[in-house]
Amino acid sequence: MPRFALDRDIRFFESISKELVDTVIETTVVLFKLAIEDISTNLYGESLNKSYYQGTECTAVIERDDTSVSYEGFGSDSGQNVEFRFNRITLKDKGFYPEIGDIIKHNDAYFEIDNVREDQLIGGQSGEKFSIICSTFMTRRSSIQTEMRVI
Repeated sequence: MPRFALDRDIRFFESISKELVDTVIETTVVLFKLAIEDISTNLYGESLNKSYYQGTECTAVIERDDTSVSYEGFGSDSGQNVEFRFNRITLKDKGFYPEIGDIIKHNDAYFEIDNVREDQLIGGQSGEKFSIICSTFMTRRSSIQTEMRVI
């Protein structure tokens, strides 16, 4: 525990953060956990289809990069990198911990988590971990199994 950050101070920071993200910013996303035991793999440990558990709604602070569009043979393909920042206490209350491979739905698009960081601390180097930051990239709807497909 840092020398100048008491438990009371940490609880204060957590309550202010929770209030700011949950009631002021109010950007709701849906988190989908990868169901590893339901995935069948081939000889090389690869899988063509992934399955996910039921989605969990949560609030987050979002930082987006610009959308990029590439043209390769079959028309345009858009992509975007987005960073989702979650309050650790909110995720703990929901019983969800994001991991690499999980999916986040935001703004009618799906983003796959490719990195999870917990480097924001309260009170210095050995303080309490404050937030969970997920770096993601936009993924195609056809590669995930979270919605019923309409043909």
